[in-house]
Amino acid sequence: MRQVGSIAKLDMAERFADYLRAGGIKCTVDAGAEGFRVWVHDDDRVAAAREELPRFLTEPDHQRYLDAGQLAKARLREEIGAQRAARLRTVSLSDKWSRPTGESCPLTFGLIAISLVVAYFTGLDPQHDDPRVKWLWFSSDGTLQPILHGEVWRLISPVFLHFSQMHLVFNLISTWQFGMQIEYRLGTPRFLGMVLVIAILSNFGQFLARGPWFGGMSGVVYGLFGYIWVKGKLVPDSGFNMPQQTVTLMLVWHVICVLGVVSNIANWAHGVGLVTGIVMAFSGSLLKRFERPK
Repeated sequence: MRQVGSIAKLDMAERFADYLRAGGIKCTVDAGAEGFRVWVHDDDRVAAAREELPRFLTEPDHQRYLDAGQLAKARLREEIGAQRAARLRTVSLSDKWSRPTGESCPLTFGLIAISLVVAYFTGLDPQHDDPRVKWLWFSSDGTLQPILHGEVWRLISPVFLHFSQMHLVFNLISTWQFGMQIEYRLGTPRFLGMVLVIAILSNFGQFLARGPWFGGMSGVVYGLFGYIWVKGKLVPDSGFNMPQQTVTLMLVWHVICVLGVVSNIANWAHGVGLVTGIVMAFSGSLLKRFERPK
């Protein structure tokens, strides 16, 4: 950092400094024996600043200098925004390795663990009248009465029921892949809220369309997929990224299931979950636009 000169009045020194800042020259003003000194941080920009100083002293009230304050503030806001975006894109390797994955994403691993426990006790063949899992179905009698009478866990519990090894493995790998990305970036409380909303809406949609005998984490999986996919498109600096091959796989699989090529699939849960995740991504971006600048 080098001094480029002194100016008698503080407001004039700040005006000159703002002009330099608006041009991308970082500088600082402080008090000195001969007035207020202007210091340029980058040695390579000192010559340009010193060249500009005589012109400023000759006509300090020129419009280009009067406008410099607003331009400097705008440039500062851009730099702060770029720094925030860079932090979102950057994953600290030291932080990543210092904290166990289970500690940083406990809910993701909790969902996987509960699904595995339920799969063990059901043998991946849950039956309607099995007393061990009867309380996990969306309804025990085909109506909403159990939920309306207090069994509200049924709004969520079907996500833990799976019916084959492929069903279980696909859902849990996807839960790990998508859940880790969201929980790590948004935090566990917000991720929990997302999972609950997606699970409730996707389960309720499947119940209304096909009845209570369904299960699987795939409604939640499609919701998380939809959120990451759209959020990454809407806010490229958000840190969310969905590879194109994954997008293609998820969408093609959904279409195949809807067309009936694969039977016994909770297509309504998939569809409602996907739409819910997409709406969450859009709503978050819209809310950001309405936030007042700080």
